[in-house]
Amino acid sequence: MDSETVKKYYRTTSVLDHYTRATFGVGLWISEKVAFTRYFQKRHPLLELGTGTGRIAFGLEELGYTDISAIDLSEAMVGQAVDIAVAKSSKVKFRAADACKLPYGDASFDGAVFGFNGMMQIPGRERRRTAMREICRVCRPGSFFIFTTHDRDNPHHRHYWEEQRRLWECNAQDPRLEDFGDRYEETPLGMLFIHIPLRPEIHDDIDQTGWEYVSDTPRSLLANEGAAVREFSDDCRFWIVRKPGGKTHELD
Repeated sequence: MDSETVKKYYRTTSVLDHYTRATFGVGLWISEKVAFTRYFQKRHPLLELGTGTGRIAFGLEELGYTDISAIDLSEAMVGQAVDIAVAKSSKVKFRAADACKLPYGDASFDGAVFGFNGMMQIPGRERRRTAMREICRVCRPGSFFIFTTHDRDNPHHRHYWEEQRRLWECNAQDPRLEDFGDRYEETPLGMLFIHIPLRPEIHDDIDQTGWEYVSDTPRSLLANEGAAVREFSDDCRFWIVRKPGGKTHELD
């Protein structure tokens, strides 16, 4: 699995339309507002990764955040976000970029977000760790990084992962998959790659990439989301990590 395969999904008209509708019709989740306003100060420069068509970036701006840079691997998604920004007279700075090789200097930001399970759509665990190291590099000491994942321990999917374990043990898994927990399957919008981790896996990734663990909480425990959010995304887990050193900016 490579990044070009992943990008194919995000340049199709149906996916672009889906994300655009979410940008206008879903906006920030209640749980995202709770997390972002707790850990990010509105005057500080923030980086959003995997922005898509700008749902989170525009939502942050509407909350009063004034210095937002947003990237996505997909040029098509970024182009759509830029068009929306022009229509909104938004000041969000969008650009196409790879989270594994960020085009920013060291300590450029006071916080970062990788929402909607976007980091788990980077194929390969070491590549995801590379992205986490890069995000750590461009954040100032004391900064928080918020990202989300699904849970492989979710009991609703237990039978699926039991079957996948049997296939991997017999070396009969999908040959396009690199790691147990990977999924590359047909969805109503096309072929989508995503990695579904276990919590200990993410804790280990945090330890190995320069971050300090702060907390992790299922979305359903952070907020009671409305129907539009529940239709847009299954429950996920919010991870809060901090770059060591510096002054902590968590708000009361």
